[in-house]
Order: sequence, then C-alpha cells, then structure tokens
Amino acid sequence: MKLAHPPKAVFWDIDGTLITTEGLHFEVIRDWCAVHGHMLTADANAQLLGKTMPEKWTILGPRLAVLSTEEAFREDCARMYMDRLRPDMMRSGPVNAVRRLHELGVPQAAVSNGEAPVIEANLRVLGLWELMRFTVCGNDVAFGKPAPDPYLEAARRAGFAPGQCLAVEDSPVGIASAARAGLFVVAWPEEDLALAEAELVVSDERGFPWELF
Repeated sequence: MKLAHPPKAVFWDIDGTLITTEGLHFEVIRDWCAVHGHMLTADANAQLLGKTMPEKWTILGPRLAVLSTEEAFREDCARMYMDRLRPDMMRSGPVNAVRRLHELGVPQAAVSNGEAPVIEANLRVLGLWELMRFTVCGNDVAFGKPAPDPYLEAARRAGFAPGQCLAVEDSPVGIASAARAGLFVVAWPEEDLALAEAELVVSDERGFPWELF
C-alpha cells in the first residue's frame, strides 16, 4: 500500500511499541493467578499475548482453584500493573517520534487492547498523555486486535479514511489488525522480526518515514 498524500493521523500501539511492558503484564497476571490457585508459566502466557482482558479471563477463569470474577481480575491486575509501572520502561526512539510528530502538528492517538486506566497510566508515565487526541481500548470495540475493529474505530474518531492514516506497531497481532483495517503500517519491533504485513520495518528514529510528512 502506498500513501498518495501525507498521513492525516498517526496511531500508536503502546505495549512493546512505546513501552517495554510485556514482561510486566506476565508478572502481574502470574502473581494474580498464584493467589487464585493457578500456576501460570511463561510458556502458557504465550496464549495470552496480545489479547484483551476479557479474552484472557475466558482462558484463565476455568483454570482457577480459588473462585473469582472477571471484574475482580481486571481491577486487581490493573492496580497491580500501575503500581509496578516505571518510566525507565520507555522505548526512547518511538517516544521521541511521538513528540516530534506533535511538534509537526500531526494528530495522534493510542490504540491498544488494554484497559483504559492502564492505557492512561502508560501514557502518563511516558509523558505522552497530553499529546494524544484520544485513545481506543479493548473495551471500545466488539473485537480486539488482530481484528481490524480497533483501528477502524480510531480512523472513525479521527474523521479520516483508514487509508489516510498510519499505524505504528511492534507485533504480528497488532500489525495484522492495522493492515486488515487498511492503514499504512510501520513496524517498529524491539528485535529484528520478519513482519510481512507491514509496509515498512524500522529499527530507529532515522528509519521512521519522516519523508511522508
């Protein structure tokens, strides 16, 4: 896909893209599960990666030895996560790119499968909360990533066609979501990965497609 004109808006994934928190998510859910009688291993956690909290609850709920509820699971994990969040988890390259795009006057938003309070906490710890026009969380759409729904909703809120927007992602799940929605997709992974659905894969700020703006 080629952009005929400069992108009208840029949408950012958060976990793994702006901030390195995949390990923190695992630790929080692992510790919560331990209190409720389930041992969540790193291998088993692979089944949860990229999923919304309701989707995670569907998987984990039947495995618990101590009864709980989806509401308690979501609230407890959000609180534990925010208590452990640290500014030094940021990815400086993508965060600097957000700031530069803001200086250029480009509308930006955050699009995540996460819960709204967690999204806000991430953006505030990075100093980016005020730079985002809006956020789209997992509860805002019928289906989270890899479905196209989150990015279609972001384009709708921004007031642009999906093909006029650019998405920055780090994982196959997020890239698939943005690509299926019809956005121009830039992959900015923490490690070198083969991400075929992305239009461009970058490794640092210099590789970001500034020429489009």
